[in-house]
Amino acid sequence: MRNEFRTAGGSLTPLQFAGQESQWIVGAFGKQGVAVGTLLRADATEANARANLPGRRIVHFACHGIVDAAHGNLFGALALTPGLRAATDPADDGFLSLPEIYEQDLAGCELAILSACHTNYGPQLKGEGTWALSRGFLVAGARRVVASNWLVDDEAAASAMSYFCSGLAKQERGGQLVRYAESLRNARRWVRQQEKWKSPFYWGTFVMVGPG
Repeated sequence: MRNEFRTAGGSLTPLQFAGQESQWIVGAFGKQGVAVGTLLRADATEANARANLPGRRIVHFACHGIVDAAHGNLFGALALTPGLRAATDPADDGFLSLPEIYEQDLAGCELAILSACHTNYGPQLKGEGTWALSRGFLVAGARRVVASNWLVDDEAAASAMSYFCSGLAKQERGGQLVRYAESLRNARRWVRQQEKWKSPFYWGTFVMVGPG
């Protein structure tokens, strides 16, 4: 996957707010007494992600998203940290591709958050719908997915997902029924109220796929 991406002339810039987003979300759940595991920077390899996905009730990715419109999204992927064997091992090359997502065991996962560009976007196939990364997580067993329909702004996405997860954590701590769709709507509304993010580009990209 990495070789295909580079051969096509692709390059990825650092995401300034991805680490901050993860820390904000860890803090939001931590304040409510919810245990959270994290994979940051060098630890956020594809191999580590694969090993830690099973058994998680909520999974969250803050990274680059790549869509492949030319080959049915075969090479669409979440861009993670390349592992030590990245040059020789496709399972740890730093790109968790759509076919690889299908293989994961997400039974019992209530929510997958894909805070990356184009994670709900991909080629359309008649009778099948959209071949997006969000579809891969649903096939793997996630009950619902929050994903993006277009590009995301790094800072706005970090703020939106932090607000979203804060709402989820408070509901869980209070023993309430968790209202995922309502919490996402509240997060989008909050982003929209910020003057610098009032354009729909910033607040409109994230949607929920699955039951609210």
